[in-house]
Amino acid sequence: RLPAAKRADVERLYAWGRWCDDGGDAAAAPRLALEFVERATQDVHRIAAGARPVAAESGWLAELVGRHDLPLQAALALLEGMRSDLAPASGLSETDLLRYCFRVAGAVGVLLCPILGLQDRRHLPHAAALGMGMQLTNIARDVADDWRRSRCYLPVEWSAGLRPGDGPPDPRRVRQGVRTILDVADRYYTAGEAGIGGLDPDSRLAIRAASRIYHAIGTRIRSRGYEVLEARARVSTFGKLSLFAR
Repeated sequence: RLPAAKRADVERLYAWGRWCDDGGDAAAAPRLALEFVERATQDVHRIAAGARPVAAESGWLAELVGRHDLPLQAALALLEGMRSDLAPASGLSETDLLRYCFRVAGAVGVLLCPILGLQDRRHLPHAAALGMGMQLTNIARDVADDWRRSRCYLPVEWSAGLRPGDGPPDPRRVRQGVRTILDVADRYYTAGEAGIGGLDPDSRLAIRAASRIYHAIGTRIRSRGYEVLEARARVSTFGKLSLFAR
């Protein structure tokens, strides 16, 4: 576990991100969801300018910025990712996918770094890479759930043009896309773990454990022959403890 003070600040950052995400999801219409994201974005700009944000929830982020000098460009990138989630996810290219993964997950890694004690900002790309590896694993695991919502994040180059709306997903093309996405995720995990040593010593174990637990989900998917349509891959409690001990 992280020390109590750091854990509290991580939870505060999570609460702000959860508020942003839920505000878009709970909106009664796409137009209202977009308006919510725009308001949250304007609050980030106010914080960057040293002004008081409008929404009370944005004050959580402002408090963290005051204590840790969080890179607010990453907060804006996260909101841009939430904005992109309001549009249909289909027909993505490899570039589209990696941009999306940075915005919704890599940016979170960057925001966490000052809280976890990173002093050398040259390590920030490693933090982004670790978040992106985790997001790629999520996408590989959640293909079936996303398809039921008429969404597909597997790039067309990696899945032979797989798109929702063409009927049930073709298992062969799904396996092809999932295999490629996990191969790419492996490279991001390697890059991400290379930067963990730049964190405070009392932060490293928790982040390394999180990385390896997520990475193990990909290993589980591989062991099933990249079959993700019938069952959702999970790592057991015993498996998580083994990874943590290792």
